[in-house]
Amino acid sequence: MKTQISKISIILLFVIISGSAYAQDNNDDDKERKGTTHDFGIDLGINNYLENGNPPSDSDAPYTVKPFGSWYVALKSINNTHINGPLHLIWGGDISWYNFKFENEDIRMLKGDDGVFFVEEGDVNSKKSKLTAAYVNASVVPMLAFGDSKNSKNCHWKLWDKSQGFRIGAGMYAGYKIGSYTKVVTKEGGDKDKDKDHDSFYLNNFRYGLRVQAGFRGIDLFFNYDLNELFADNKGPKLNAFSIGVVL
Repeated sequence: MKTQISKISIILLFVIISGSAYAQDNNDDDKERKGTTHDFGIDLGINNYLENGNPPSDSDAPYTVKPFGSWYVALKSINNTHINGPLHLIWGGDISWYNFKFENEDIRMLKGDDGVFFVEEGDVNSKKSKLTAAYVNASVVPMLAFGDSKNSKNCHWKLWDKSQGFRIGAGMYAGYKIGSYTKVVTKEGGDKDKDKDHDSFYLNNFRYGLRVQAGFRGIDLFFNYDLNELFADNKGPKLNAFSIGVVL
């Protein structure tokens, strides 16, 4: 566990340093700002997955997750390169976490020789059962920003000034898995017991997908969709993960 924390700390430090190296200052408020600005951000939302284009809940699959309880979080080091006119390039790195909280708290995801399987524990008082996977990612999203204020005082630490208007873009991301575990919380006799099982669970080491981002003034929303499957071939259900939320 300490080794994992050290790896994450080193990766996050590298992302922050590399992003800061590209940040540029421009104090001329009378001209349209060009170059690259840098910011730290957080993607906060919910995550789920689709099976053959449909949510697993449609078939009452045991791995159905709770829509509002499965949180997606990403700590981001972001750069905004103003190309020309309304065209911007949003790029950078982040560390993200999928949290798939199963709808049925009694469901357990277990690892066998041929893949993962799901069983229901009926003799315990289960409070939570979930799968968590962490990734380090890089993304590139071209965006069109309309209503830019040439006279706005863009702060070095803010990608978008609050006086700016609507913006929208679509791009791609890719990531590498740096950790995964299942967590089960049970309650017996008034005491809670938490059990974590750190394992690969045949999850794909790499992820890649499409990102759509849109915003107005100081608020941005995002949607990520993994083009590759969550599990390795023939090692688990054919699931494509997605996340949706707000950029803080």
